[in-house]
Amino acid sequence: MLSKSLLLTTAFTAAAAILCGCRGSDTLDGETAMALLKERNMEPVKFTFSATPPQGPGNPRIAQAYDRLIDAHVITCTATQALGKICQPGPAGEALSLVGATELALNAGHWVPSTIVSISRSGSGTVAEVRMAFEPSPLYRDFESSFDDIQAWGGKPGAENLRNGKTVHATYQHTDDGWHLTGVD
Repeated sequence: MLSKSLLLTTAFTAAAAILCGCRGSDTLDGETAMALLKERNMEPVKFTFSATPPQGPGNPRIAQAYDRLIDAHVITCTATQALGKICQPGPAGEALSLVGATELALNAGHWVPSTIVSISRSGSGTVAEVRMAFEPSPLYRDFESSFDDIQAWGGKPGAENLRNGKTVHATYQHTDDGWHLTGVD
């Protein structure tokens, strides 16, 4: 009797272990969630700013910000009769592009996942709450104060919104070949 009871106990334990093991692979862990997020290219953070620096003595701080960009060959400016100075990307302004005739756009960087705050099942998928950190582009990092001054002058949010990071919700789906990131809100 003892051996039959031992055999049944062992069989039930093995079956339970197999079932738990299979079920465990359906649970998204933080390491997998983070790896899938890091594989995805996040949209760049872009700033736009005026291609026409302010004229006159009214904004010396902004004029100095543009002058720093001009001196470093990030932008080059030419004088026009209609608009005064008009600027375009310079030799060191590879991360800048023209937007229309009077604005420049800067690829300031992108968001990268830093911490998984929580993971929860949601319907047929799983949702992770993720803290994101801003990773600046080399050009933005080198001239951050100039770009921030220009952004503030234009009434647009600058780096203060980036420094605090942000929280997103990442949605994952499990299929036969494993976990997949299906969306980031």
